[in-house]
Amino acid sequence: MTASSEHKINPLLRFCALFLFLLVVYAAWLVACWPGILGQDSLAIMLEVDTRREFQANKPAFWYMYVNWLYGTSGRVEVPIGFQMLISAIVCARILHWLSEQRMWKSFAYCLFFVALAPSVIYYSSSLYSDGIYAIALSGMLFEVWRSWRLRAVDKTAVLMLALTVPFALFARPNGVLNLLPLLALAWVLPRSPRVRLLMTVLPWCLIGLYGQITYKYNNPIGSIFPLALYETVGFLEHRPMGLWERNEPRVTPKTVEALTSTGRTLEHIAQFHDHYYWDPLIFFANGPTLLALPPKAKRTIIREFFKYNLWHNLPAFAASRVNIFLYSMLANGGIPGPTTAQYVLPKTQSVSTLNAVEWATTPYLRDWFEFSMRYRALLWAPWVGLAIIFIGCHRVLVERTPVKVIIIGTYVVQLAAVFTFSIAGEYRYLLAFFTAPLVLLPVLYHPANAHA
Repeated sequence: MTASSEHKINPLLRFCALFLFLLVVYAAWLVACWPGILGQDSLAIMLEVDTRREFQANKPAFWYMYVNWLYGTSGRVEVPIGFQMLISAIVCARILHWLSEQRMWKSFAYCLFFVALAPSVIYYSSSLYSDGIYAIALSGMLFEVWRSWRLRAVDKTAVLMLALTVPFALFARPNGVLNLLPLLALAWVLPRSPRVRLLMTVLPWCLIGLYGQITYKYNNPIGSIFPLALYETVGFLEHRPMGLWERNEPRVTPKTVEALTSTGRTLEHIAQFHDHYYWDPLIFFANGPTLLALPPKAKRTIIREFFKYNLWHNLPAFAASRVNIFLYSMLANGGIPGPTTAQYVLPKTQSVSTLNAVEWATTPYLRDWFEFSMRYRALLWAPWVGLAIIFIGCHRVLVERTPVKVIIIGTYVVQLAAVFTFSIAGEYRYLLAFFTAPLVLLPVLYHPANAHA
């Protein structure tokens, strides 16, 4: 065997070793919670598939198409979960292999043990939620954007990884459309031939995403502006024992009150279902005010009055609410179903999946590890490191002003601003993309500028 052929084989073997190692660990966890982590959002999307959209989950069209393709045709929820775990293992192994080739051993060790094998990453990769695969796919996509930008080329590996990650990074979550910006920036700087290759990889997924948006419309779409305006407006009406209000001005406008009570619900009844961390009681509780059923005119009034008067008149309360929900989410305090919640979800669906269909000796140990990680989730789940690296990256960008770093760091900054501003539920999974951010940000910030990418 020649030295050149040995050089070609060894990298492939190293990648396969990393991939198989991750796959075994992921598979062991999937077995421990077989057929996967299922929560209320999982139930909603499964019911949408089971009822052929008679019940609507109001999730992104691509996520419905994905679940319908794999769960709808097989009846087994472990099929889409297993597929997204496979993609997660491929993306993590690809970046870890690259870090090992570049001899960035500290970054390699952190990304392996504290990202790829982190409890939160494995947990959400094994759940029927779009957030886990979205977070990992975003890191994988941005990594290939950064590497292709530096090479001024899109090689075969980049084509394959972009084909795997782009659909989930762009269309699995509502805010994913913002991630189209780095792809457009990459297309702008590439020479003609690699630009065509990039477009041939990305454009088909964009057409599929557009097709989904046109074909699978929702009868009552939630949107993003109305939930924020509604939730915060109700919060502005919260009882304050001091009874003081500056200049005796109303907290919200009379038109707002009229809109909120247009279905016959009183303000007192609505206020009883205001939660500092979740908007769900206002819309989903059967005995609640079910404000999602407000007439379209009332919804438009709430939005208009929110930006016209209510927001500015209650700005401290709005800022406090944003910080409150963000910190609650970051510390992983809510929205995390247990490993065995499938037993409550599956009977409500048409799934043929079986609980604990597979048994491995690792199951009790992995469940104990999950419980341990949950006790110390403020350290093991919170995205402290990812957020710190984003802020370090912002400083680097201001000093160096390197275009590709501006694009990569800027994408995370825009996403962070969007999550902070528009979240109306204290869900940890909304911040998972910042937990996995070191997968791409460590190479971007600490790989030597003159080294081979």
